[in-house]
Amino acid sequence: MLNLNEAAALMNKVYYQTHTVQIKEQIDIKGVQAYLVDGDILVIPGTNQFSDWFRFNFDVYDLFGGQSDGWEVAAGDSGARWHAGFLEHAMTVYAFAKTLRPKFIIGHSLGAASAQIVGSSLQIPTIGFASPKPNKGRQRLKGEEFVLNICRTDDTVCHVPMGFLGFRHVGNTYWISPDGINVGEDHRIDEYIELMSENRVAQHLPATWPKG
Repeated sequence: MLNLNEAAALMNKVYYQTHTVQIKEQIDIKGVQAYLVDGDILVIPGTNQFSDWFRFNFDVYDLFGGQSDGWEVAAGDSGARWHAGFLEHAMTVYAFAKTLRPKFIIGHSLGAASAQIVGSSLQIPTIGFASPKPNKGRQRLKGEEFVLNICRTDDTVCHVPMGFLGFRHVGNTYWISPDGINVGEDHRIDEYIELMSENRVAQHLPATWPKG
């Protein structure tokens, strides 16, 4: 089991204190970064290059990647329909992860979209923070029970692609909210850590994943 607060703290270190993390294996391929760290945990960071927005985040209908026929989302090996850009990102991470067989997967933002696909496909316990919606369809997929998403209600990324387009989160999703009116966009992992530390929020979240 992986402690939620420790998972968020590790994600934060990968972003801002990489020198403090023991990295065993890593990839950096065409804008896709992923790290296998001590404890055999796969950490997938989010958007960190301008090109990521066009190659992955905005490419809902696969305008650039060639994964699908025409103006459609892309199909995975199982036949499930995915946001094409997220699937392209996840395919690179999947190829890295399947040989390593990590014990856990952690992702944030674009990394959380990828983590949902990879974690459910490999059936590995997965935690996504600030997760967008990668799957198009209502049918529950094999392996979804391995995935947990933590989403802030005031984080726009967690609401895209919009529901009327038919997209959804994969797995179990917990929504957390700031107390009162909160001005500004709270998407960074440190802003998630701050909100998760509040007692009123923490008591509604599982302490570990999978649940103890």
